[in-house]
This record gives sequence, C-alpha cells and structure tokens, in this order.
Amino acid sequence: MRLHWIDSLKGIGIMLVVLAHHSLPIALDTYIFSFHMPLFFFISGFLFDFGKYAESASNFVKGRFRSLIVPYFCFALITCLFYYMMDELFTPGVPSIEFFKHIILVENSILHGVSHILLGFGLAVSYNSPLWFLTCLFVTELLFYGLTKKYYSEPRKIVFWLTVSGIIGYLYSVYVLPFRIPWNVDVALAAIVFYGAGNLFRKLTESETESRTDISFKLDSGIRDKFSKNGKYLPVIATLLSAFYLGYLLKFPTENKVNMNVLQYGENFFSFYILAFVGIFTFVYLFKKIGSSNVLEYYGRNSLIILALHFPIKDVVTKVAAIVLGVNSEYFYYNAGFALGFTVLNLILLVPVIYVINNYFPFILVSRQSTIVG
Repeated sequence: MRLHWIDSLKGIGIMLVVLAHHSLPIALDTYIFSFHMPLFFFISGFLFDFGKYAESASNFVKGRFRSLIVPYFCFALITCLFYYMMDELFTPGVPSIEFFKHIILVENSILHGVSHILLGFGLAVSYNSPLWFLTCLFVTELLFYGLTKKYYSEPRKIVFWLTVSGIIGYLYSVYVLPFRIPWNVDVALAAIVFYGAGNLFRKLTESETESRTDISFKLDSGIRDKFSKNGKYLPVIATLLSAFYLGYLLKFPTENKVNMNVLQYGENFFSFYILAFVGIFTFVYLFKKIGSSNVLEYYGRNSLIILALHFPIKDVVTKVAAIVLGVNSEYFYYNAGFALGFTVLNLILLVPVIYVINNYFPFILVSRQSTIVG
C-alpha cells in the first residue's frame, strides 16, 4: 500500500534541496543542510523491504544498480551535454563551469571528465553536485542489506554496527580527508546510520497488523510497546528543539554547516547526528499528521528527476535573471526572497521536463514517476 504522506514528505524534502541550492541567507542555509539529505537516507531506510530480496543478493544489487546507477550515468551525460551546448551557444571556446575548465584548459583530455563521472564523489561531480547522492545511496543500501542479512533476527547488533559505522565515518572525515573513496563509500559510512534508523522507525511505529513480516529485522512487542509509550513525546521535543536551533542560527549564524557530499559534518559528531534527527523527526511527524498533498506528492514521486536536473535549471534561471536585471549573479546571493522565487520558478520549469522524461525517455528510470527513494 502506497503511503501518501511519505510521497508528500519526499516532496517537501526535494523542495528544500532545491531551495538550499539557490543561495539562502547563512542561517537558513545551515538549518536546511543540517537535515535535508539525512532525511532522504531516513526515508530510504523506512521504505526498505528486505523480504523482497532476502533470498537473492544478486537481484538486490541488480535492482538497485538499475534504479540508482543507471540514472546517475544518464543524468551525468545529459548534464554535461547541456552545459557544453550552453557554452557553445553563448561563450564558444570559453567553458563556464570548473568541470569543463579543468578538462579543456588544464588536462586537455576528455578522459579526465570521464574519470570524474566514474568516480562519482565530491568535487568530481562539480558539474552537477546533487548527483553524489545516487552513488552514495547505492553503496549505503548495499551495506545495510549485508548487515541485515547477517543479523536479521538481532536488531541490537544491527544498532551496534550502525553506531560503529557512524563513528568510523565521522573519524574518516576528520583524519583521512581529503582522500576520497569512489562512489562516496566514505559518506555512506555516516549515511547508513540514518538509513538504518528509518528502517527501525517503521518497525517501531507500525502496529502488529500493519507490520510487514518481511521487513529488514524483527522487533519483539516489548520494545515496540516501550517506544509507543515514550515516543509520544518525540514530536513535541523534536519540534521545540528544531525551532530553538533555527532561532539560535538566526541570532548567531554560522558557516560551519553540514555538507555530506564533501564530508563536512558540522561542529562535531554529536551535533551532526542530533540536529539531523531533530530536523528529520520534526518533518516526519508533521507530515504524518498533515497527511497528503497533491502538489507535494507530485514532486515527491518525481524527486529523482528533480534532484538530477534542478542544478542546471538553477544556473539558467539565475543567469537569465541577471541579464534581464543587468546585474551580476552575485546580486542574488544570500537573499531569501530571490531564493524562494527562483525555487518556485525552477520547480515550475521542471514540470515539462518531468513529463518529457516520463513519457519519452522512460528507460532512464526504473518506472514512470521514479523517486530518489522507494
């Protein structure tokens, strides 16, 4: 059964991703970055169904490769062709983005660009940075699948290894950076905590009759009952902490924000995870209460296309606005009004793009209206 509130949650989540990429004031930018990508890992784990692939790891790998990695390469190619055509049209011979500048002016080799697409991490995908999430989610899902397969009936061990992985992922960002691992394996060590938490959360919150017997691991009724009694305070606590954190940032803005793509995890290990979960649970409980929204569901169901293509559309919208107003692009930086307006325009312009891809290029996606997760 499709969970419409989850589609709406994905919808607001992807809108926040687009908004955060339109140069918000520092406080709002830091606040959104603290949880918006962890939220998508959490939702992915919430929707993970171990039973579908319990007997065949190869089918799981093939399925995830088809749903995440094939779109990654397709959208990487589309993005590169788009920027190349824009450069040839407006500034022939003068590349406009760092990715092409390095290929043409420094390396003078197309192989450099191909290698960056194959690596799929951090600055290697600077031509369309949101694509990092697809390779990272692929690795995260493989790691969690392996963990679940080994400890199917031992949730405490799964929680233990999730904690260990989170610690290793954070320490890696502190002591090993700038050495990066292809396909964001290093980021996946931290991301799997949110993925596993999402999977556990579904098991804790659904009733016995709703519970999928094939979900990733079993929980006894005692644990579920304890969470049911104590978890009722979680929405209030999360909302209050989230409001307090946003208020604090508005008063004392900081640029030390979370950016998982480049292994930046904020102030410290504890603040990274606490603030991420505060933001996650604030929006999860909000949308469980609100339910569905047709507009949000539409964008949620098409979140993969939006993730992959909003960045080049952002550049077009910003440049056209700068030309029309006779200003530099920097004129729009750190302005919430411009960011919100450009986000709305970006999302509107994506509607025909979504239609074309879903109806004429469905091979890019697993199915029509393909989401980032689920």
